[in-house]
Amino acid sequence: MQIPSLHQDMNKKNEKRSLRILIATHAPLFPEYGAAQMAINLGQAFKDLGHSVTLWSPTPVPTSVRSWNRYSYMQKSFRTYLETQSGFDVIDCPPFLITNSIKSRALIVCRDVQPDLLYLLSSLSIDIEQGWRNVLRFPLHCINTGLHTIDVIRGWSGADQIYCLGTHELKWMEKYFPFWKKKLAVYYNAISASDQEKLEHIRTKRLQPEAKPIKFLWIGRWVHHKGTTELSHFIRNWLVMNPQDSFTIAGCGDCRFSKSLSKLSQNCHVNIIPKFSRAELFGLLANHHVGLFSSRVEGWGLCLNEMLESGMPVFATTAGGVEDLRPLLGSQLKPFPPTLETLANISDLAPWPTDYYQHFSWESIAERYLRELVT
Repeated sequence: MQIPSLHQDMNKKNEKRSLRILIATHAPLFPEYGAAQMAINLGQAFKDLGHSVTLWSPTPVPTSVRSWNRYSYMQKSFRTYLETQSGFDVIDCPPFLITNSIKSRALIVCRDVQPDLLYLLSSLSIDIEQGWRNVLRFPLHCINTGLHTIDVIRGWSGADQIYCLGTHELKWMEKYFPFWKKKLAVYYNAISASDQEKLEHIRTKRLQPEAKPIKFLWIGRWVHHKGTTELSHFIRNWLVMNPQDSFTIAGCGDCRFSKSLSKLSQNCHVNIIPKFSRAELFGLLANHHVGLFSSRVEGWGLCLNEMLESGMPVFATTAGGVEDLRPLLGSQLKPFPPTLETLANISDLAPWPTDYYQHFSWESIAERYLRELVT
């Protein structure tokens, strides 16, 4: 569906229109959650540009709602909410929230915050670590994944515009859904302006280690698609040859629920931090030398920006935002896993690029979002 009046008004070069924008996210509206953090930052950037912004989330989801009907509950909650609201110009939401009943209400923007189909496919594995009950539930999990896949594709189909998170996802969408190419666009991820100021301070004070030991940092949930198998293998092998070094695994959750994580925690050179606050993040970044990013599949990986902006070299796979960050920060982004040779020159980093924030700030992201909206 197209909204001619909206497109025409926004395209008038000498006339600015304040838009009423609804940003819906599936996550609780707290900055500790990645999708919510993006919604909050994007919403604030739109407000700074003079637009009216409403944030909405279906959380908290009642405990009576089972995992198999969680999407259905959120869809129903979204429809109910919209029925109580006057018209929006733009509705920005994840694909599974886009149903036939909301298509006529506004310009519908599907803004992906993760590669939904790849995440769903990566979940189709039997994790023995979670116990035999997980094995018995696998057939039902396959059915549920199929239904969720239908919801995602139906949402993409019904959207007026699809914003892919990063060039990596854009290329994937163009390859497998070429018939939607005209409504595909790309947007980047970034940290809030206040956090960027704190990271700049850490970066200017950072001193790379002249010698060993090296402190490695990995941040993320301990799930299969984040390359935890490869990470565990690397840590074990590295510590055999370099026992003076240490690793911190942060934000991974309780190690009791993962045999591989629990085994790593028994090593005195591996520090497990199940969870941490936003305020504690900056201490973690300042007190480590090298970042690790091992994801097989990733939406963006905001920890990439956080580690890089703190002045830390990062050894990363090609998932998530790596392809978009590498042109500006190539000397800091190196292939995962590290080797003794690639670690030898970690202090030889190029000066911080002056045009970085022209690409990776929420002001520039919001401006690009609105430009793409009317092309």
